[in-house]
Amino acid sequence: MRWVHGESSPDRRSNRVVSTVDSFIAYLPEMLGAMALDSRCLVAIIGFADGRYVQFWVEPDGKVLAEVVSNISIFEGVALGDQDEAALRSMGWCEPAPGPSPNWRIETGDQDGIIRIVTMIRSVVYRVRGERLENEVNERTFVVTPTSSNRSDAREVARVGFQTALAEMKRTLEERGSRPSLHGASLLPTLLLAEECS
Repeated sequence: MRWVHGESSPDRRSNRVVSTVDSFIAYLPEMLGAMALDSRCLVAIIGFADGRYVQFWVEPDGKVLAEVVSNISIFEGVALGDQDEAALRSMGWCEPAPGPSPNWRIETGDQDGIIRIVTMIRSVVYRVRGERLENEVNERTFVVTPTSSNRSDAREVARVGFQTALAEMKRTLEERGSRPSLHGASLLPTLLLAEECS
């Protein structure tokens, strides 16, 4: 697996990497570390075969925000059952809420926090989602150029290009015969609009 990012818009095929769960998890510490050291604002979306996802937003100052899809993000679908949500709560994930924080999230600004995020993502992928090592993932990483000093505003603006990237991920899943939805609900994630847990 390789970490891919570029100055291009997120709909460029050169920014997409198809990999395995095992490869993604093995490379996650290096990916987040490299993103945190980069002076740009970067986004990484890791989509699983069923359309669910985890995503990362890394600020130029190294602040890392990780999210796991929630039932709020997919409107009428069910991404996580009650036991899954209880497991996320027990791991320390901040709960989703309608509006700017629709996904389960955790944020950090230091190396110890990045290690914690890696550990939490591993637990989500293997224990909560039940992914197998050889399962396929679709990885997208791209640069976001904030046009506002307000964090939420910057993420809102980034959502436009983000939807293009998600549409391409959806097409890829459909071409492979995977359904990019759960129980008929579209899995178009909301781009990392989280603030601190309340």
